[in-house]
Amino acid sequence: MKKLVFGLFFICTSVLLFAQSGDTFRGFKLGIAAHPTFGYLKINGENINVKSDGLRAGFSYGLLGDFAFADNYTFSTGLLMTTVNGQSVTKNGAPEIKSIYKLQYIEIPLKLKLFTNQQNDMRFYGEVGLGNGINVGARSDIKSSDNSIPEQTNVNISSTIAAYRGSIIIGGGAEFAISGKTKASAGLAFNNGFTNIQNMGGVTTRNSYLGLNLAVFF
Repeated sequence: MKKLVFGLFFICTSVLLFAQSGDTFRGFKLGIAAHPTFGYLKINGENINVKSDGLRAGFSYGLLGDFAFADNYTFSTGLLMTTVNGQSVTKNGAPEIKSIYKLQYIEIPLKLKLFTNQQNDMRFYGEVGLGNGINVGARSDIKSSDNSIPEQTNVNISSTIAAYRGSIIIGGGAEFAISGKTKASAGLAFNNGFTNIQNMGGVTTRNSYLGLNLAVFF
């Protein structure tokens, strides 16, 4: 875990120092972000009775940093606390068993943002990059379809959840000038997980989410 955290910190620091030391560095914006997430699971494996069972709402908040290295090109990173929820159902006869996953990550995104030219105090952007999540909490609610099994809430499943979650981020939105250097942005981003998040033999579980991104930059 310590090596992973150090590696992510080193990557972020190296890229940011490069951006600041380059002749084309154009400025830095620090922002705060808060947005809802809508997460789901992707479960794969042979002869398994566990399936994904729809969307679950979560939330993300934290700090963002945008480093402009050209007029319309920005390296974007941040430090976010993100809840990625999802649910599965086990269909192995009756009753069906539903598991609700409540997973918390410290996220360090590494993204490239491409902006249009500004018009009427607004410009649009698209973004793509890598999401890096470190799991800091993992709970689950378990219940049966006919209540024949006692319901369990906030069961600690940290021992079965992988420490690292990798994802591909793609999204877009708009940035608005408010006053002086203060700007607000709103957009949508798809955070598509590609690493196995749970240690279960013969089963691969990935989680992804759609986020409604809201931020204010200063």
